[in-house]
Amino acid sequence: MKQEKITYKEFMEGYKAGKFELLVNRRKAGDFVLSDFADKHNKPAHIFWSWSGILLIMPLPIVFIFINWVWSIVSFVLGILIINASKKSAGEFVFLNMLNDETFWNYVLIHGGAIIKDNKGNIYLPKN
Repeated sequence: MKQEKITYKEFMEGYKAGKFELLVNRRKAGDFVLSDFADKHNKPAHIFWSWSGILLIMPLPIVFIFINWVWSIVSFVLGILIINASKKSAGEFVFLNMLNDETFWNYVLIHGGAIIKDNKGNIYLPKN
């Protein structure tokens, strides 16, 4: 497995031909959604759903434990589901925007948010 340099144009041609695969790191995707290079239209939704999940995991189960312990468990499980869905959504957003925006593509690859692999397992980095 070797590392090679590739331009955005070369990547897009290879991706459309099925030679390259773009793998987004879902754990880092949220950071890229909130970056200055990302499309501003997805930021409010990502912030809303991420914080909704956090609130359902942390403070609400503690409050609900005094009312009804079942609600506490439901809140916690629902929070985990929302956070997982938010990470998946952020990963899809990053993926689609990398295909449509060369600046964002460079930014994500340079900061380790995704990798490009070919069918032989070689990894590609952006040319500067």
